[in-house]
Amino acid sequence: MGVGKIHYEFMDLPLRFHLFSAVVGMDGILKSISSDMQTVTGFDAGDWVGRPFSALMHHDDRNKWAGILNGEEEEMGLFMYRMNSKNGDYKWVESTYAVFKDLKYGEKPHIHLLTKDMTVVKELYDYLVSSEQLSMVGQLAAGIAHEIRNPLTSIKGFLQLMQAGVIDTGHYLDIMQNEIERIEMISSELLFLGRPKASDMKVCCLQTLLDEVLVLMETQSYGKNIQIETVFPSQPIFICCDDSKMKQVFVNLIKNGLEAMEEGGTLTVELSVAGERAAVAIRDEGIGIPPEKLEKIGQPFYTTKERGNGLGLMVCYQIVREHNGDISIESKPGEGTVFTVVLPWAGPDGEQEASGSF
Repeated sequence: MGVGKIHYEFMDLPLRFHLFSAVVGMDGILKSISSDMQTVTGFDAGDWVGRPFSALMHHDDRNKWAGILNGEEEEMGLFMYRMNSKNGDYKWVESTYAVFKDLKYGEKPHIHLLTKDMTVVKELYDYLVSSEQLSMVGQLAAGIAHEIRNPLTSIKGFLQLMQAGVIDTGHYLDIMQNEIERIEMISSELLFLGRPKASDMKVCCLQTLLDEVLVLMETQSYGKNIQIETVFPSQPIFICCDDSKMKQVFVNLIKNGLEAMEEGGTLTVELSVAGERAAVAIRDEGIGIPPEKLEKIGQPFYTTKERGNGLGLMVCYQIVREHNGDISIESKPGEGTVFTVVLPWAGPDGEQEASGSF
């Protein structure tokens, strides 16, 4: 999608929001639905009255709806999900809902929904995530190129000495092998981050995911007098996530922490579990953020950097929300900043079903 296409789609947004209304009983059965449903899904609205509303939803997106029916969610709110269409595809929609008694339906509580087609918004958001991801990969590449060049220089030197018969071949072959494996590991992680791929929710070990991110981020700390420390529990912690997007979140947050530490210091990545939530705290010893700026962090185009557009953190917030998690910030000027990412825990063995709102 080019810039011209984005501009056209953005200006055309108000014309693309097709809406329909529906009333659903607390048993999940559709009581009524407006004829505008056909514009969004292609289905005849009358064919769905008396059927479960959840049958219209992608099976991975039904958790929020189940919570509303079971009284586990607020009585008013909104949620985004994929809705089935007559041609077999799924459309992204957003429903605003309210639960209240309705005289028309015997004064029993019902769920009233106003649903709009969000397909074009989701396409633009996906483009933004992809663009930000490529920008991040480009910024990492400079530090990684330096990290790869050093072992390559060493390997070249060893080969020249071997050819001259100056050094013992056996001993230095092991060193060269280790250097080559490190180059391979770094380049593989960079390629993984930069490779376009469809969203794929699966159970992942957080320690492993963070270790793979730190392979890249350690290359950014060299020469800056910054030490990266990890505090991980011995027990594996599992979450359901799109590993590519979640790595993008942690790369952005760790990168921001490193950039804030102009005088060097220690950046700490700490992992913990509290109840049914896993928390990753990224703590830097940088300049900190003033209170008046703290509440604006994560807003589009707001940044505390001299060079930056604020989109990186905005994308982080959105990705974490899509994983049913949240991000909090604590900061004091002159003392540093802590970004904490809290995500649903998938249990001690990762047995929770992989699902999300993608």
